[in-house]
Amino acid sequence: MRLGFVVLHYNVVAETEKCVASILERIDTDDFEIVVVDNCSPNKSGPQVKALFEGKAHVSVILNEENLGFARGNNVGFRFLKNEKKCDFIVMLNNDTYLIQDDFYKVILDEYERSHFAVLGPEIHCPNGINANPVKDKLMTVAELERKRARWRRIRVRNILHLGFLDTWYSFIADRLGPGPNSYQPANDRRQVNVELHGCCLVFSPDYVARYDGLNSGTFMYQEEDILYAEMLRDKMLMVYNPALKIYHMENASTNSVCKGSRKKKIFVYTNYLASSEVLLNVLKDIEKVH
Repeated sequence: MRLGFVVLHYNVVAETEKCVASILERIDTDDFEIVVVDNCSPNKSGPQVKALFEGKAHVSVILNEENLGFARGNNVGFRFLKNEKKCDFIVMLNNDTYLIQDDFYKVILDEYERSHFAVLGPEIHCPNGINANPVKDKLMTVAELERKRARWRRIRVRNILHLGFLDTWYSFIADRLGPGPNSYQPANDRRQVNVELHGCCLVFSPDYVARYDGLNSGTFMYQEEDILYAEMLRDKMLMVYNPALKIYHMENASTNSVCKGSRKKKIFVYTNYLASSEVLLNVLKDIEKVH
């Protein structure tokens, strides 16, 4: 069965080059394809990436004419691998992730033979030593999401009104108080099923590829993992975390705290959180109707 990789490029050529090189050096099959999708990088590095991989076996480059966001940008590559390259398994990789094992595909095939998973996630090695997978093992409720949305609205409004310093203060107090009673602490040294997986590396099986054309296209940025988790539970499709599968990820969600960003960035972030959460809310409502 053919394996495909989608690598979404945005601005940093060196990271994309290293990601692709790790696949070419490490992958344990000759039947594979890589597509690098430039998501209309504002630094105009798309043509540079295209030239970099020109004539390279197994590697294609697509230049998006506009920034489609995370889900739709990746979906361009997903559909290309599914329809043009006839890939059976499709892996979505952040361009700042690297393969670090020589049996990557074997682990995927072994897990598929065992479980017929829809989506598989690896152990994620990060510079800070934290493994970001699995993200959580319980789906949030409509009520929980509504509370989050109310908080995001308040933060967005405070930043529009130049009162963002209050969020920094609230975050400081929350850090001092420590994690809440419902904070999820993953037991990530063992295989787990029906858990939410980190979006930096998602392995989609033939079961998923046959049924979907990528991620939910209703978002621009944020909450893609939550939506995927909810959709898989709704559709009775299996998500698996298997620590035998491993990647290295240069960044971790904890290092990207929006509290460290500019006021303009915070407004952008929470505007998109609210928009994406509308999509998630609809999926959660579908699930709660059934139950």
